[in-house]
Amino acid sequence: MRYTAALSFSTEQVQSYCALSGDHNSIHSIAAAAALRFNGARDIVVPGGLVQIAVTGIFGNEFPGDGCLGLSFVPERFRKPVFPGDEIQVVIEVTKIRGPVVEVDVSMTDAQGELISTAKSKLLAADDAYRRWWSDNR
Repeated sequence: MRYTAALSFSTEQVQSYCALSGDHNSIHSIAAAAALRFNGARDIVVPGGLVQIAVTGIFGNEFPGDGCLGLSFVPERFRKPVFPGDEIQVVIEVTKIRGPVVEVDVSMTDAQGELISTAKSKLLAADDAYRRWWSDNR
């Protein structure tokens, strides 16, 4: 099983994330700082944590869906920065299902297909009772 989604982040989302997380690294708010840190970066850098929580949002909303609980999310380092307005492709691939536990590999690529990062995650899928409740209450 495989699921693909597109993600993009605005400057306002970066600002909100940084305010909530307390991440006040200048590369997330000042383009000149980002350009010094990442040779010639064209804008501020989207925090890796914001990308990661957006991916985990896919788990609970789209794949596997409502009622899914994240047990672990182990990201690899980001190989290249993501900037506001960039569209990234997220591919989630199921590698193992053991009862209610679903293991997935995640890969994130840019518009040119270049790898941004990967992750491994374990999820607890919703049980039948929860799925019935969700179906009845939508």
